[in-house]
Amino acid sequence: MKTWQKTGAVTLVLLAVFGIRIYFIWRERNAPMVNTKPQVAERKLTADDVVLPRKLYIDDLKSAKALVGKTVWVQSGFTLDYYPYAGYRVEFAHGAGVLPSVEALQISDIITEKAPANLATRIPLGDKQVFAVFKMSNDAKSYATAIGYIQGDDSKYYCDDIFYYDDPHQMYKFWPADVWQAIDQHQSKPGMNELQTAMALGMIQQSESSDIGNRTVDYDAGGKKWAVTFQNDKATAVKAE
Repeated sequence: MKTWQKTGAVTLVLLAVFGIRIYFIWRERNAPMVNTKPQVAERKLTADDVVLPRKLYIDDLKSAKALVGKTVWVQSGFTLDYYPYAGYRVEFAHGAGVLPSVEALQISDIITEKAPANLATRIPLGDKQVFAVFKMSNDAKSYATAIGYIQGDDSKYYCDDIFYYDDPHQMYKFWPADVWQAIDQHQSKPGMNELQTAMALGMIQQSESSDIGNRTVDYDAGGKKWAVTFQNDKATAVKAE
């Protein structure tokens, strides 16, 4: 075989090999992408999920006073102590209890007062605490509950976590009447989801699991203990202790 024939044969072989390599690269790049990550089922939004409680972003005494003359509803149920308010003073020595969930409060004033140093409270004492003065339905007496504190030039307010600014009965008006009856009576019943149960029994709760909707939760509703088991975000077992 002549030299030019040998050279041509080698060239053809190299071109063939190169062409095959190009084909496999093209095929690899144009093949459908395969996702090797485990597929996680997306949780569908419920009607509850799209309800967003209104926020006022209260951050000073002036903005807190915007609540005067308005009705709010307790969001952080069974967590906040409240006291009789008379003679323009908070009667710390005569605690009235803890505010139940969804209780309507008519705010009449926002005040500051120094609480006793040994007062057990979920709101920091600071130099002074900030109190909302209010009345409840069917009760002519005035009461006060802490909503924030002042420490030197700094202050902190918890109103957006403590209150609903709109009636939750209207916010969640699509809930069945028997569910709302249980909530208003601060009881739980089979079939209620975790949000409904928390609205009924409050925010003092414990669970060994973080799998919301599939766990057992212990509640303390103003001293009354409940244990509620949920499956697929429905209460399947309710026990009042």
